[in-house]
Amino acid sequence: MALLVIDGNDLVRSLKAGCINLEHQRDAVDLLNVFPVPDGDTGTNMYLTLLSAVKEGEKNINEPVGKVAKAISRGSLMGARGNSGVILSQIFRGFARVLEGKEKADAMDLALALKAGSQTAYDAVMKPVEGTILTVVREVSATCEAEAQKGSDVIGILVAGIATGNATLAKTPSMLPILKEAGVVDSGGQGFMYFLEGLLQGLAQEKEIELGEYREKLAQPGKKALAQGDQPISLEYQYCNEVLIKGSGLKVDDIRDHLGPLGDSMLVVGDEEIVKVHIHSNHPGKVLETCLQFGQLSDIKINNMLEEVHEHINNWKGIGETDLAAVKEPERKQTGLVAVAAGDGIIAVLKSLGVDEVVEGGQTMNPSTEDLLNACNLVNADAVIILPNNGNVIMSAQQVVGLSEKKVRVVPSRSVMQAISALITYDSQGDADQMADEMTEIAQSVAYGEVTYAIRDSNLNGLEIKEGDTIGLVNDQIVLTAADPADAVVRLLEPMVADSGLLITLFYGEGISEAEAGSLAEKISAKYESSEVETHYGGQPLYSYLLSVE
Repeated sequence: MALLVIDGNDLVRSLKAGCINLEHQRDAVDLLNVFPVPDGDTGTNMYLTLLSAVKEGEKNINEPVGKVAKAISRGSLMGARGNSGVILSQIFRGFARVLEGKEKADAMDLALALKAGSQTAYDAVMKPVEGTILTVVREVSATCEAEAQKGSDVIGILVAGIATGNATLAKTPSMLPILKEAGVVDSGGQGFMYFLEGLLQGLAQEKEIELGEYREKLAQPGKKALAQGDQPISLEYQYCNEVLIKGSGLKVDDIRDHLGPLGDSMLVVGDEEIVKVHIHSNHPGKVLETCLQFGQLSDIKINNMLEEVHEHINNWKGIGETDLAAVKEPERKQTGLVAVAAGDGIIAVLKSLGVDEVVEGGQTMNPSTEDLLNACNLVNADAVIILPNNGNVIMSAQQVVGLSEKKVRVVPSRSVMQAISALITYDSQGDADQMADEMTEIAQSVAYGEVTYAIRDSNLNGLEIKEGDTIGLVNDQIVLTAADPADAVVRLLEPMVADSGLLITLFYGEGISEAEAGSLAEKISAKYESSEVETHYGGQPLYSYLLSVE
């Protein structure tokens, strides 16, 4: 049976199936990230972006396909996390533009919508690189258009597009040397293919269309998901649970350990005062009871994914919330600040330097565009400067510029160390444009380093890296492996101090004691007598030391 057109309901259901398929594979996609550092979660970022798109689509599920596509586009933008999530949101943006005003969409409509999505994504990236998700989506859309011109139906163009997409994905290592060196395909491209495969499965199942006649086309080399047959997409855990825990002395690892047995797709992030929990479970009550052991609960959301019913538990509202009426409104600033950071020590330093709102995240958990927009809205100022402090957050921050009613400028800081130096120019009553330009110039002059550990075996920059090795980075590039974190810092500083070296700043993170950091500082001071050495508690996860040289 041919599928000639789809409506808004079809689009939402198939999108959700694609989202679920990517969720099942997101760990595998995360592992494809080239760098072995504990960061760059492409699969997780794409999944969370899609989840936001699905939620907006479901609110308009009975509307015409054009209106549904617009809602999906809006949802993906607001939920966009990391570069991969932002690129995905731009694909949906172009997709929605072509379908605008349409009641239903046929094969050619969908092909042209994908083509527009591909072009919009390319336009959004300042320096597009071939061998990435951009290449995969472009080739998929070109094949879909060619098949539509031949008269293929909706299922037919998707089958052909997926075959081309997987073939293109397999070629990405030959397009990007860094992928070839690491022995992986592009993570964003793989994530998109998992999504597209799930979308096709969901659409075929919804319309009771057998994919058997397409098996020969689908059985491409390296093919995994669809070659297994038309297995129904199922959920092991039915309820999506989200909750904020507020208290004092909260321990993220402890909370994570207690919640782990209750489900999967778990995200537990935060600090000693507030922790955000996301987990899929079949027992929401147990999730809430477990969280309640650690502190007060707020912003509770429970979504029955299997029945596609979004239910919000209102009877918990108000627990532990601040009485905002009792808080005196501070004087309005001309320009406020939003920064992205992790670690209670670093957050305290940023706030002492004038940052109004700190969005927690960065490494391993990139905040969404909506997170950053909400933070800007909370700032009592006419204009806001955003310091993303992570290369994978910059694009998400830039999307806020067109969404906020306030004037927003983004300083493209790639490290919190750059931001701390740049904040010396901040004046709450100053001009946002002038300060953003000055901050950008200062940030770019700061050499920054990071010490962390490898999460997988890898060969990069001539280094043979083993899982668990201590590794050192300068300006986001892995430059060495070391015996321990202190050794890595000492060796990282040698070329960095040679270039400038007047001020050396260290922030020590989780797992490093004050005594260890103090001993390291003494060693550095003895070696670089003409340099001033500052050591601060950062409390950042995963990274033993963050350092900068000015």
